[in-house]
Amino acid sequence: MTKRSAFNFDKDIFGFNVTERGVKSYSKSFKVGPLRQTFNINLGSGHVKGTTSVPGTGLAKRYNISDKDWHDWFPEEPDFGHKPPMWEE
Repeated sequence: MTKRSAFNFDKDIFGFNVTERGVKSYSKSFKVGPLRQTFNINLGSGHVKGTTSVPGTGLAKRYNISDKDWHDWFPEEPDFGHKPPMWEE
């Protein structure tokens, strides 16, 4: 059986969601005309999700922007260590 924490902590600080287990995600919202656009990046898995909503009405549409792991966003660096030296001393 897993040990559970005696207290729960969940707070947004400058867009970062902090829980008793550490920083979990980053969110950024901005207004586009009458709509509010929100992007959420899960720092553990790198998944990016978005929400378009109409403030004050409760109407919102959620969608996935990226299901890929954030490590897949960057190309793998080539391994230069296996090549023999160009000049011998």
